[in-house]
Amino acid sequence: AKHLEGYTVIVDKSTVPVGTAREVHNIVSRTNPDADFDVASNPEFLREGSAIGDFMRPDRVVLGVQSERAGNMLRELYRPLNLIETPIMVTDLESAEITKYAANAFLATKISFINEVADLSNHPHLRRFDVATEVGTARIPASASQSDWTGPARAPGINSHGTAIRAEFSET
Repeated sequence: AKHLEGYTVIVDKSTVPVGTAREVHNIVSRTNPDADFDVASNPEFLREGSAIGDFMRPDRVVLGVQSERAGNMLRELYRPLNLIETPIMVTDLESAEITKYAANAFLATKISFINEVADLSNHPHLRRFDVATEVGTARIPASASQSDWTGPARAPGINSHGTAIRAEFSET
């Protein structure tokens, strides 16, 4: 922090607790009050076994920034992804930090839900992966407004025994 020269954007790419970027900003500000810098959060969405491919062709980029200046710099950094039409979402620091946790929890919820649906059927030829893919293509209704997404947090899906369900998708 004390060696920063010129405008610098400090980017956290890790999954971190909400508030980490602001704490980094406070630490750098105390260490070097004259530093010209911003802090950003840029969580990665990498799957085990395909991290390089996911890095090169992400399905989305989330940028949590505290200034338009930092947002513009990071958009420029990710500009080559425009060629493959990767959505780049810019938000505030805390929203970006929680996005990774929310995405992981939502994936676990989707897997649990599909497993429960499959258990309801208990048909030997049911293809869980196909059901997951087909259900996952549903879009948010156009009539839904941002206010529909506010309110108390809800727990992710669990099975009837109160435990998380492990995904076991197969092609058959």
